[in-house]
Amino acid sequence: MAQLIKFLGILILCLAGCSTNTSVDEQLQELRGNYIGLKRVLETKVTELETEVSLLKGQLQRQESILNDVHEKSTTSCTCVSNKVNEINRPLPALTGLPSSCEDLSLIGHTLAGLYSVMGAQLVETVHCDFTKLPNEPGYQTMIGYSDIKSIPTFFYVQKNFGFNVTDTPIPFEVERLNIGGAMNLTSGIFTAPRTGIYFFSLSGFATIPPSNTRLFFGVGLYLNGRSIGIAWADEITPGDQDETYSLQSTLNLQAGDEVWLEIRFLSPGVYLNDRPGHFTHFTGWLLQEDIFQSL
Repeated sequence: MAQLIKFLGILILCLAGCSTNTSVDEQLQELRGNYIGLKRVLETKVTELETEVSLLKGQLQRQESILNDVHEKSTTSCTCVSNKVNEINRPLPALTGLPSSCEDLSLIGHTLAGLYSVMGAQLVETVHCDFTKLPNEPGYQTMIGYSDIKSIPTFFYVQKNFGFNVTDTPIPFEVERLNIGGAMNLTSGIFTAPRTGIYFFSLSGFATIPPSNTRLFFGVGLYLNGRSIGIAWADEITPGDQDETYSLQSTLNLQAGDEVWLEIRFLSPGVYLNDRPGHFTHFTGWLLQEDIFQSL
C-alpha cells in the first residue's frame, strides 16, 4: 500500500515537470487533489487494518490462555481419576480382626457411601464413609455415634417372699420376675457378670424395728467380690413396731466373672428385713454398656 502511494506521487511530479500548457496544469492540479484524497483514504484504511490486526492478536492470546487453562485442568482431572482408579484397582490386602475404619471397609471391598459399624477402642462406632473421596481427604470418614451392641442381653428383677435377719451372708430371693441372660442366681443371691461392661443395680425395701427407748438400726450392703461398696440404711427410736424404708442405687464397671450380692451388715437385736407375699423387697440390675472389644 505504501509503495502504491509512492508510485502515484512520482507520476504526478513527473507530469508536473514535463508539462507547460494550461490544460495540462489543470489536469495535474486535479490529479494532485485526487492523490491527496486517495492518500487519506488509504492511510485511514491502513489504520483500520492495523487496529483489526491488533484486536485479532488480543483474541488469539485470550484463546491460547483459555486452551492452556483447559489443558491444565484436564491434566489435573486425569491425575485425580487415575489416582481413584488406582485406589479402586489396588490389590486387597488381608485384614486381621474387625474393621476399625472406613479405610478398612474399603480394603475388604466396600464401595458404596453410607453408614457403617466399625470397631472402636472399646465400643462399636457408627461412622459415615464417603468412598468417592480418598482416605486423606476431608469427609472420607465422619463419626456419627456409638452402637448399643450387647453379645448377651442381661436384665434381672427379683423379690422376696419372707423376712430375713441373717448377717454376713448373701440374701437369697424367692421370686424371679425377670432374669434375661440367667446371670442372677436366686438361691445363692449372687449376680455374676457375664460380660465386661457397665452395670446398674437398684435395691429397695423396708426393715421392721421393734419398740425401743434407744435407736435401733438396720444396714444392708451391696458387695462386689466380697467388698462392701455401699450401704442402704434405716434406723429409728419408736414406742411401737415401726417399718422404715431403705434404698440403694449403684452403677459399676464390672469385669466378666465379677460377683455382686446383698448382705445385712448392721443389725440391732429384734430388727429384721420384713417381707411377705405382698413383696416389699426389690432388687434389680442390668447391663448398661458392654465393653464389646473384651468380648471378642
